[in-house]
Amino acid sequence: MPRSAFFSKEEIIAAALRIVRSKGMEGLSARSLSKELNCSLSPIFTVYENMDQIKNDVRVAAGKMFDAYVEDVTDYMPAFKEYGMRLVRFAAREPVIFRILFLEKEASYTYDSSKANECLQDIRNGYGLSQEQTDMLFRQMWPLACGLAMLSARNPEAYSEESISEILSCEFSSMMYFIKSGKEVMNITPHTRRPDEKTTLEL
Repeated sequence: MPRSAFFSKEEIIAAALRIVRSKGMEGLSARSLSKELNCSLSPIFTVYENMDQIKNDVRVAAGKMFDAYVEDVTDYMPAFKEYGMRLVRFAAREPVIFRILFLEKEASYTYDSSKANECLQDIRNGYGLSQEQTDMLFRQMWPLACGLAMLSARNPEAYSEESISEILSCEFSSMMYFIKSGKEVMNITPHTRRPDEKTTLEL
């Protein structure tokens, strides 16, 4: 007979998270959850009022998964690089959770996470950057890391560990050289080529 015992919130969310990790948030329903728990709907909705509350707590639990994955990045040198590497690895290993946290409309994670900020402070202090320079570095590095993570979420074999490291290192080095040069960013706007125009730009 179906199990009808009382479940805690933690047990319900653990079951919901198992469903979400394999089938996505769209696969989480009252029916799929009751099947996973081997119970009727009553024990679930004795604890929760509706599925929206459950889905919200699933997002919180997903965030805790990522927090645990990057918890010790500041034990590494450079921490910011380790954070970027782990972001891409996490996306490859947990593509559904990555999408929930970073890509969906309801995404609860942004680039202002506390651990990312700790890593940025390491960069700022270690390289003697101003807050403005640190923000500029981050604005360039974060989209790149997220782009690699999205590609890895779609195809975990798209990039090797060495390739990811090289790409992030190249962008970081380029940005540091640029920032330290004190030059202004040249905002290049594409336009229709004139017949006598050069094919290269003077940077």
